[in-house]
Amino acid sequence: MFTIILCFCANILCFLNRVNISIAAPFMMQHFGWDENQMGVVFSAFFFGYVIFMIPGGILADRFGSNKVLANGVAFWSLFSFLTPFFSGIWSMSFCRYLIGTGQGVHYPSINNFIAHKVPFSDRAKVQGFTLSGNTIGVVLGLPLGSWIILNWGWPSIFYVFGVLGIVWLIFWIYFTKDELSSLSPSPKQRREPVPWQRLLSHRSSLGLTLSYFCHNYAAYMFLAWLPTYLINVHGLSLTATGIATTAPPLASAIVMNISGWLSDSLIKKGKSREFSRKFLLFIGMGLSGCLLLTLIWLQNPYMMIAFLTLSSAARAISSPIYWALSVDMAPNHAGFLSSIMNTSGNVAGIVATALTGWLVATFADWNLAILISSATTLLGVVIALPTIRASAIV
Repeated sequence: MFTIILCFCANILCFLNRVNISIAAPFMMQHFGWDENQMGVVFSAFFFGYVIFMIPGGILADRFGSNKVLANGVAFWSLFSFLTPFFSGIWSMSFCRYLIGTGQGVHYPSINNFIAHKVPFSDRAKVQGFTLSGNTIGVVLGLPLGSWIILNWGWPSIFYVFGVLGIVWLIFWIYFTKDELSSLSPSPKQRREPVPWQRLLSHRSSLGLTLSYFCHNYAAYMFLAWLPTYLINVHGLSLTATGIATTAPPLASAIVMNISGWLSDSLIKKGKSREFSRKFLLFIGMGLSGCLLLTLIWLQNPYMMIAFLTLSSAARAISSPIYWALSVDMAPNHAGFLSSIMNTSGNVAGIVATALTGWLVATFADWNLAILISSATTLLGVVIALPTIRASAIV
């Protein structure tokens, strides 16, 4: 149980070290004399490292065990987060963020590998919901905490504090989980087992899971990047009101993820099939989320808009632990690898969503078109999942 709590805390730290540079960006731009375009290069460098190293990270987790790979990953990105203020050039800073991304590339495949080998089948979705809710808690905590740190100690301090927190976590992980996770280290024979590339990359279920997860993440990344701009420019909210409003969707998502995971496992314990217990919640969550997003086109009241966006985010969170539980169900011995394929697709969605939304708004001066595409993509995830995904082992 304590290991699961540490995985939850690791996810909080993972997102604290993603949002830290967003909070510090205005101060860094002023300090180094950078413009928005240069800062954008630094931002994007993280995702290049993260996406490129995701699949190799999954292979490493399956081959060497989650205990070692996760520990090394956290140590690596915490170190370079701490060192960030020492890089003063655009390209050196970008390389630092790229290295943080590579370290985080092993993060989620390692946790998924742990869940596959250590958590009973009847509790997997519940554990997935709990650990994944750490992501949204990290976002909610990071914004006010990071702002307070910078106002009191200066912008470099946010990287020092969040970096040190990762090292503190590492001490707990090594000391308290050494005996519990020793059984997760694969044998030499298991390490030599070839990865079933063709099966996992071409099977209908894994393809459906991967493409549907792209659709799941599209709206999430779109609003993560553009929601403050949308609220200020379209609905005229103040900066303070925007800061408060943007915490509502992740808070609701954190709560609902835990409820969804518990409900899926509860249905299995009550005799429902794995197929029904997983896919029913996926369809309900994605379908409801897409429909609620569509209402934003007609809502003029900013507070009603925030309410419906929060409901849409909460609905999408119903399906979040289900995707990750399915990646374990489909490939229990290669959960790190399959989840890395799925999560790569989900982060490519983030790149596409943020870039496409910016282009649409700049070209057509119309946020409704961007929202319509976001809604349609979310609903497309249901259409893809319905005939393809099966909640059974494929390797």
